[in-house]
Amino acid sequence: MYRFRTSAKPVLKPLMARLQTTATPEKLFDKILIANRGEIACRVIKTARRLGIKTVAVYSEPDVNSVAVRMADEAICVGPAKSASSYLNIERIMEAVKQTGAQAVHPGYGFLSENKLFCEALDEAGVTFIGPGFHAIEAMGDKIESKQIAIDAGVNTIPGFQGVIQDETEAVKVANDIGYPVMVKASAGGGGKGMRVAYNDAEVREGYRLSKEEAANSFGDDRMFIEKFIEDPRHIEIQLLADKHGNFVAFPERECSIQRRNQKVIEEAPSMLLDDATRLAMGEQAIMLAKKVGYTSAGTVEFLCDKHKNFYFLEMNTRLQVEHPVTELITKVDLVEQMLRIAAGHRLPEWMTAGPLKIHGWAMESRMYAEDPLRGFLPSIGRLLKYNEPHHLPGVRVDSGVTEGSDISMHYDPMISKLITHGKDRKECLERMKFALDHYVIRGPGHNAAFLQDVYRHPRFEAGTITTKFIAEEYPDGFQGVQLTPPQKREIIVAGAAMHIKALQASQAPLAATKPKVLKTLPVSANCELRHVTSASKVPRFQVRLLTPTASVPSAKELAAHIPQSSAFELYVSADGPFGDATLLKLVELEVSEDHFVLCAWLDGDFVVLSDIEWPINAPLFTAEISDKARALQVLQVLPEGFRVQHHGAIHDVVVRTPAEHALASHMKPKPKVDLSRFVQCPMPGLLVSVAVHAGDEVQLGQEVAVVEAMKMQNVIRAAKKGVIKSVSHQAGASLKVDDIIMEFE
Repeated sequence: MYRFRTSAKPVLKPLMARLQTTATPEKLFDKILIANRGEIACRVIKTARRLGIKTVAVYSEPDVNSVAVRMADEAICVGPAKSASSYLNIERIMEAVKQTGAQAVHPGYGFLSENKLFCEALDEAGVTFIGPGFHAIEAMGDKIESKQIAIDAGVNTIPGFQGVIQDETEAVKVANDIGYPVMVKASAGGGGKGMRVAYNDAEVREGYRLSKEEAANSFGDDRMFIEKFIEDPRHIEIQLLADKHGNFVAFPERECSIQRRNQKVIEEAPSMLLDDATRLAMGEQAIMLAKKVGYTSAGTVEFLCDKHKNFYFLEMNTRLQVEHPVTELITKVDLVEQMLRIAAGHRLPEWMTAGPLKIHGWAMESRMYAEDPLRGFLPSIGRLLKYNEPHHLPGVRVDSGVTEGSDISMHYDPMISKLITHGKDRKECLERMKFALDHYVIRGPGHNAAFLQDVYRHPRFEAGTITTKFIAEEYPDGFQGVQLTPPQKREIIVAGAAMHIKALQASQAPLAATKPKVLKTLPVSANCELRHVTSASKVPRFQVRLLTPTASVPSAKELAAHIPQSSAFELYVSADGPFGDATLLKLVELEVSEDHFVLCAWLDGDFVVLSDIEWPINAPLFTAEISDKARALQVLQVLPEGFRVQHHGAIHDVVVRTPAEHALASHMKPKPKVDLSRFVQCPMPGLLVSVAVHAGDEVQLGQEVAVVEAMKMQNVIRAAKKGVIKSVSHQAGASLKVDDIIMEFE
């Protein structure tokens, strides 16, 4: 068996625990209710618990076993799965407040967090809303009104039509008056819903129709407006806090330009674009707007910035943002704590309002979504069969509301968690994010980790030359999967060989205790020699013996140069499945010291060293130092001839064979592929909203044939080819599973 070097790892203080707290002798609240679910409910509970505040969770019937319910001191069911009957049900939540005696309510984000009626109901009941007043919520929640307020406050705004668009015809007229491209937006929209970019009349009509329906379903308000679309912008936002005593503070900016369909995917703080002067100006305008509406609590003013650092008001979110952790990590401020303090009537700390806040390093956040990037990022649902968060790594924080066994439901937002990293600069922060994604084990529903890996390794992202069009420009045909470089593929090959050897050794464990015998001695230098010893493994083992106690141990490469490759153990390894090209590896084991073993491999004229190998048999993660670089490969499945692994987001079937097995395999032929091109299949679980064609209809390539709603988003299904419809299998109103056949071509 391999024995591996063990070193005492430093106990890392969790990033959440490093946030600066405010000593408040004044009383806050005895008990608060969190009117939300998932990771944000858990996030609020953590801070409340640290402050000695008891918490009440509300939950829908499917969420009865959720992490938030288990974390809270009390939990109340507020209805069935449908959001309108549970998390959006003001009456039921107010009953829970009364039943538990909660003194205040934190709304989280989404759901009722920006609902004026909910805020008013709490006010009438004498319960504190941990957020702004309902007048600010109403003013900023209406994008038409908020834009006018911004203009009145002297804030830079985007040119557009100040009014409600009544129908598609008016939408087309207004769009032409403004000039393409335009953004068709719902007045009450948010979170990427109810908005679409249009470059022509047809896109305006479709965007108006779909966005209006989404807004009605998600927000109960289908009013639409149109404004000029700023091309190639960056999305940069300013977090602010305001207390009830007239004190305001603007935080360093967050860069939120990596978006897909106007939904943020990656956020970082600070931005590579801004200089101190622009940062200060944006903060000043954010505070000007907040003062205009008498704002209190945490809020975020979003701007679009062009390459010349000109910035324009986009909207104000009157709640805690999903991406608030990156601001917390670069300022060391617990924003949830400050929201609680402000709601209880306390002033902002003097050190916070004394001047610009210092920026401590760099932070990034990845939104981990349950979706399938290879199928147009369509939502995915299911149970988390295996789930391991990488929060043990340096500079890593994970905000989640799930655990192994949790269900990702089609009824709610598909976000699994938020993976956040912090470093002394952007480079260190980015490397920590890549490493953390390699370690993040998520099995069950599809997820976007591979796509995130690809974005983070993209030269343009690494350089920071990003805009809101980054994904559209760099992935014009959608995400096609991660393509590994030759050196990265080589890492998969040697890791596969190491796992194969580990499995061999595990099967021969009883023999491993036998004391090794020296078979041969190989001189290395006057101070060092190698002793070829017997081993329970098929891999030859060589012990390093220093002849002079004070001598240093040569490198593995120097030692291996004295070992005849003819004595090595041979394996053929393919990183591309049973029919891919195989590489011949020649392997030996070096026992450098009593507790330090390394595996040496010759392949394709190169030499690779693996050390600190950690892989308990059948564990989901293989870690090792490969040529002095820390690597983590996910082991998705043990195959009959090898392993299905994931490296930097790329999935490969690694086949490991002996020379004899390799010779026999050369006579095997691959199975023919099944042609499914004549079927239109449902790409996600969801509700079939409409079917646009009938049997016998002739359709064109790209023509809309159906609309499926999932996770509150409407997804247009288009014909992948020109042809005639032979049959339609489902009608509007049907609940569909992934790959259900909607219709068939002749």
